[in-house]
Order: sequence, then C-alpha cells, then structure tokens
Amino acid sequence: MKIRNYFPAMQFSNVPNLLTTLSVMTGFISIAFLLNDKLNWAFTSYAITILLDRLDGVVARRFGQSSSFGQQLDSLADVINFCLYPPLYVGLFYGFTTLWMLPFLLLYLMAGVWRLAYFNISGMQQVDRGAYFKGIPTTVCASWFLITFALLHISKINLDIQRMLLCLFFLLTAIFMVSAIPYPKNGFATKLLYVLVPGSVLFVWLVQG
Repeated sequence: MKIRNYFPAMQFSNVPNLLTTLSVMTGFISIAFLLNDKLNWAFTSYAITILLDRLDGVVARRFGQSSSFGQQLDSLADVINFCLYPPLYVGLFYGFTTLWMLPFLLLYLMAGVWRLAYFNISGMQQVDRGAYFKGIPTTVCASWFLITFALLHISKINLDIQRMLLCLFFLLTAIFMVSAIPYPKNGFATKLLYVLVPGSVLFVWLVQG
C-alpha cells in the first residue's frame, strides 16, 4: 500500500513545502543559538529563515506546485517565524523580567497573527500597476526587525534605550501590519531588503568577529 494511506499528509511532499518546513527548523535553530549566546549564528540562521520564506513561493510558482496545503503550511510557518520569534528574541535577550516591555511584545504577536488571518481570507489586492498587500507583510516586518536588532546589538547604545527603541519598533510595526497601507509585492522596498538583510548579518560578523 502507498505510504499516503498511513501518513496522508505526506502526499503533499514537494520541494516548496520542504523549504517551508526547513524555514521553521532554521528559525528554531536561531533561537537555540541565541540561548547559547552565539548571536552571530542566530542572526545568520534567522536570515536564512527569511530567505527560505521567499524561496518556497518562488519554487512553487516556477514548478507549478502551488497548493492549498502549501498555503496553509506557509501561513503556519509565518506565525512561528515572523510573529512569535521577533518578540521571543527580545524577551530572551533582554529578559522577560522587564515586564513593561511585555505589552509591546504581545501587541506585535497579536497584530502579526491577525494580519495573517486577514490575508488568508482577502489575499492579494490587484490594481493596474500590479499586486499589492494591504498592510505590511509579517515577513517584511521580521526583516526590519532583524536589521534593527542586529544594528542595536553592535551599537554602544545603553541597554535601556535599546529596549525602548525596540518597543517603539514593535508598536509601529504592529500598527503597520493591520493597517490598510498598500505594500507592492515586488516593489523597491522589498528588493532593498535582499541587500539589507544579508548586509546587516555580514556587518555583525565583521564587527563582532
């Protein structure tokens, strides 16, 4: 008998779905590196997570392997990688004992989950100039987070100021995610992240060694 009779979910095994699954693994690995004070590797692993989120969609469309299962898997992966991990990073790095930060971390998490749920029922918005997202995507906000967190990490800024800046970041991005701000799917801002995300990680390695 076919293996799908015993493990029905395995019938959806293909390259894009495996890339999505790998992104969850690299995201988890980045947390493990963070807990072991290997921040350079944590940043690198998280950057790979962001890259894999981009690649799974590209591969699915290129080889005609898009599916409802893949869309659900991608959305669940986004909840973990881009809604949960950024506030978890900050909580673990700066300490959850700083209770005044907790509302900002929870606000970001909540906004990200709601943003994904809204996207699942509304999809992309179409105009003559092309497709766009309504509200800033969680992947983009997570990319901004990685850049911001990496630069703050290598800065000489007081830790209390770093905490305040990150809370301001979470407040603003939470608002952006659930707003009606149009964000072009493959616009200049997205393409710029292809340079800034790896560039910030490389910069951390050069400075920290």
